[in-house]
Formats: sequence, structure tokens, C-alpha cells
Amino acid sequence: MINQNGFFEGRETKKLFYQKWLPDSGIIKAYIIALHGWGTHSDRIIVPAEYFTEKGYAIYAFDIRGHWRNSGDFPGHFDSMDHIQKDIVLFMDLIKKQANDEKIFLMGHAFGALISLIFAINHPAIPGVIASSPLLKYIKDFSLSRKLGRKISGPISMISPNKTMEMNIEQNFLTSDIKILRKHISDDKRINEISWRSAAEMERSMKWTFENAPKLLCPTLILQAGNDKLVDKGTNRKFFERIKSTDKTYREYDGLLHELWQEKGRAQVFQDMFIWLEKHIKSQK
Repeated sequence: MINQNGFFEGRETKKLFYQKWLPDSGIIKAYIIALHGWGTHSDRIIVPAEYFTEKGYAIYAFDIRGHWRNSGDFPGHFDSMDHIQKDIVLFMDLIKKQANDEKIFLMGHAFGALISLIFAINHPAIPGVIASSPLLKYIKDFSLSRKLGRKISGPISMISPNKTMEMNIEQNFLTSDIKILRKHISDDKRINEISWRSAAEMERSMKWTFENAPKLLCPTLILQAGNDKLVDKGTNRKFFERIKSTDKTYREYDGLLHELWQEKGRAQVFQDMFIWLEKHIKSQK
């Protein structure tokens, strides 16, 4: 596996860090843009990248605004979901210059899955989207609106957009793989806060995505952790049922924790993703 990195120009000409993982063979059958979850960074994509590069896929990822190398002066803050969506458009333009006519799929985990689903709803012509434990609703104890009440929305989030609140996610809720868990706990590049503006945008985006599920028309694969302690899997199932696309698949993995791509049982998850991707490469050639 070959790992390379660089910068691309995002919305408002913001310089954004990205990295890519390529097959050693140099032969690429398709490209995947992978988006990490809230508070983490693109380095977390290395685990699925190890699997999929061996299968002939190129994986591209960037630190979402407000995260590690792309956090700027305000870690945990992004102005609007529209900015992130435009970043994906520009990132995809960069990849298209190298991809020739090969397909470019989109996949994301949790917050990254939310971003991916929004993009897929607004761009129905993409080859397909994979959403892992998508963040459409937090379980009750992690609800941001519950923590801040009315402060999370309305004029306060506009007056003090960069003001932050704690958002410390218990790492034991993410994976049962001890080796990976230790890396998560020692990761000093993850963020444990979120700005009021970002929290308001996140809540708005979750509601918008659920309401617009019937407009999701591209091939869709929803992967859900059966023992998810962070996002409400019942909401994710209802979202799946509301999708109008006839090409949709839902997989729930009993006993697995939130981060399916980092879990002990990820081999089955990756196999299901691989089979789905292979099917959709062949069906669209």
C-alpha cells in the first residue's frame, strides 16, 4: 500500500490537507472518498484503506474542517455544512483528473456518514454511497440540544459561533479491539469539543437528512453497529426504510460497537462492502 499526502483548495480557497492510499500494483479499479467521524481525522481511515487497496481500490480522505490539520484557529468548528459539501465537490474534481473514467464512490463513518448522505441526496448521479453507523440522531445521553437547550440554535449560535462546549466521547464505546482502542485513547490529535455554530449545524443537518431520505436515489449501503452506544440505530433503520431508491441495502452487525471499520468483527463488514462495491462497478460499466 502506498500512502501519499498533499493539499487541495476547498471552499473559499481554504487550503485543506488530504491523503490517499493506493494499491502497490498501481492498478486501480475504482476510487473511494472516505470521511472520518467527528473529533477524529483522516488517519483513522488507514484500517479500511489496508483492506481495500489490496482489492484494487484507491482511498482518498481529508481532515474535515475543524479537525486536526484543517482545524485552523478554531478546533471543533465549521461555519456551515454547505462549506463541507463544497469541499467534497472540489476534492472530487481533484480525483477526477487522475481517475480517468473509473467510478468514484463516497463512504463515511458517523458524522462522515451524515456528510456523505447529504452529498448523495444532492448528487443522485454518483455511483454509490456507503454510510457506517450514520449520525442521524444521538442516543439520548449524547444529544447536543439536550445539553445546551435553546442555546444550540437561533441567535446565540450566530452571535458566539466559535464558543465551544465539551464533546468528549468515551473511547470504550467505539471499539472492542484492544490494540486499536489503545491507539484511540493515546491519540492527542482528536478533539474533545464542538463550537455552538457547529453543534447547531449538526442538529439541523441530521433533521434535514432524515426528512429528505426519499430524495436519496443513488445506490446506498447502510452499515449499522448492533451494539451502538452513540447513535440511535432505530432512527437509522427508519431512515433506510424511507429511502426511495430501489437499490438500497441495510446490514446490522449484532454485538459490534459503533466504529465498524475499527471493530474486531470488521472482516465481515469489509467483505460486505467489497461485494457491494464489486457489484456496482460491474453494473455501471
